[in-house]
Amino acid sequence: MANPAETRRGASEEGRARGLLAALLLGALATDARAVDTMPVDQVRPGMKGYAVTVFSGDKTDRFEIEVIDVVRDYLPRQDAILFRSADPRMIHSGIVGGMSGSPIYIDGKLVGALAYGYRFNKDPIGGITPIANMLAVDALPYRPEVLPHTPRIGGQARPGAAAWADAILGLGVTPLPPRRRPEELDPVGSLTPLGAPMSVSGFGPGATRLLGEELGLVPVRGGSGRAGADPDAAAKAAPKRWQGGDSVSVVLVRGDNAAAPNGTVTWVGGRSGERLLAFGHPMFGGGPTSVPIADARVHVIIPSVDRSVKVSSPLTVRGALIQDRQAAIALRTDIQAEMIPVTTHLVAPEPELGARTYRSEVAQGVDLTPALVASLLTDAAEEGAPDAAAVMAEITHIINLETSKGPRSVTIRDEYFFDRGVELRAVGRARGLLVLRILLDNQFEVARVRGVEQTIKLAYGDAIEEIEEVRVAQSEVHAGDLLRLEVWLRGRRGERRRELIDVRIPDDAGDQEVQLQVTGGEQARPYRPLPRSLDDIIDTLEATYPARSLVVSVYREGEGLSTQHGLLDSLPGSVLESLSIDGSTRGPVRYKQAARRVLPTAALIAGDHNLRISVLPARATP
Repeated sequence: MANPAETRRGASEEGRARGLLAALLLGALATDARAVDTMPVDQVRPGMKGYAVTVFSGDKTDRFEIEVIDVVRDYLPRQDAILFRSADPRMIHSGIVGGMSGSPIYIDGKLVGALAYGYRFNKDPIGGITPIANMLAVDALPYRPEVLPHTPRIGGQARPGAAAWADAILGLGVTPLPPRRRPEELDPVGSLTPLGAPMSVSGFGPGATRLLGEELGLVPVRGGSGRAGADPDAAAKAAPKRWQGGDSVSVVLVRGDNAAAPNGTVTWVGGRSGERLLAFGHPMFGGGPTSVPIADARVHVIIPSVDRSVKVSSPLTVRGALIQDRQAAIALRTDIQAEMIPVTTHLVAPEPELGARTYRSEVAQGVDLTPALVASLLTDAAEEGAPDAAAVMAEITHIINLETSKGPRSVTIRDEYFFDRGVELRAVGRARGLLVLRILLDNQFEVARVRGVEQTIKLAYGDAIEEIEEVRVAQSEVHAGDLLRLEVWLRGRRGERRRELIDVRIPDDAGDQEVQLQVTGGEQARPYRPLPRSLDDIIDTLEATYPARSLVVSVYREGEGLSTQHGLLDSLPGSVLESLSIDGSTRGPVRYKQAARRVLPTAALIAGDHNLRISVLPARATP
């Protein structure tokens, strides 16, 4: 049985350790012009009364009273939680509100922490506070732009040097970009859950809004566009803002003709000129080092809900950047600006009345974030262009302007889809150009610096698609070197059948072998390419495709070739093939079947994949 004195002594030592960490952090910030007194968790007692500061409407802060219920030790790794309730009539009606994340809470005039957690479907306004010491630990992390996702990796090392000391010592995690989890996955049912940051969206249709919310794990709320924030020069033109605890703050993910901006509250303001902010009291995505713009915001109204009430807001002027996204807080800097990527989306609608439209937006940078945001703009255009459940063809083109370590270049990706009952937005969101964008930002060589994206979706009602129904060989005997005639029968969507005659040459040295014939559409076949040695090699491979409207006939032989970093090695003797395949390297060459191909353009998309095996006789005797 534990000695009570030892237990008390251990608890006291743990308390002193926590206090020492807070004191060290506060000592480091003692020179801040706007430093505030704080209260450590060990001084918080049940029954203490205080107040929280937040914005209920407009851009002016207001208070509501709170009373401490108790302290939950180690609620999260190295982080306690302070439970409280509020008797304020507004809170009794609405409960704890999404968008209040980060609202500073004071007791005896000292900052205790941030309102950050709540219970879903609770009858009383009971919430959880993230202690200020844990939040200040996030502010103490160094700003490290060299590890941001858009910076090329050198040798795969994400965090060079000893700059990661703060992550290890403070237990804040050292994974640069952990997998994103949705809020409902963070805690068991019935537990305190992060209030989250309700994402104000404008310019998006309902389908695109839903998909964006699912992809980011945020609750979308229809808000305003904040067009003042869409002007890149607005920050320079606007009067400086003097931030204070309780102010509303938005994280700008998309701005322009479309907008998406999660909203929360500032907890703490520090730095010599008030340039350092802490907000939310919980992570947004948990992405670690980050570079995303922030803006001040206007709250329109609070929408009460039995699930979780939310603030309806609009971002205003871009005022700085989010630089750290951690367990206890997000850290913001008003003296740092985050770049955004311009995205132009063209829509060619099937109805003449809609005509062609162009949408100009900017999206935030991030390995996972950028592709999701670009996809949301494309799905929104698709939803607007063809909202009805009719057969429709979608031609999608992406032109991605980027920069690699070898210099600037662009990538052009074109593909085409058929939808029998209206556009499937999820399929559009997985268009090949968007997958290419993900590869550019996440590959084994380097992270491309994306300078801009231009995407076009051209929609047309119709069903220009044919399925391969049958493939026949016209000859009874096939000899090496013969010109083999194939009859390819295709069936359209309305039942019409047609025949395509295709001649393909059998290799001269295929005698006494069994070859395989494959007939498929251009979308299903890929040219063989050497193993990539750089990101530019990957880009070349991604661009090497066959037209979407084409028939590809391949003749595969028994022989094999090797794809190496030095090129394609074809027609190799077996002994050479084996010696090159076993080279003692962890990255050996890749075998591939030798093939001869013909590509024939077609008027429609081709679906289906047919294969034949043919025994080839020796070459015909020369007369």
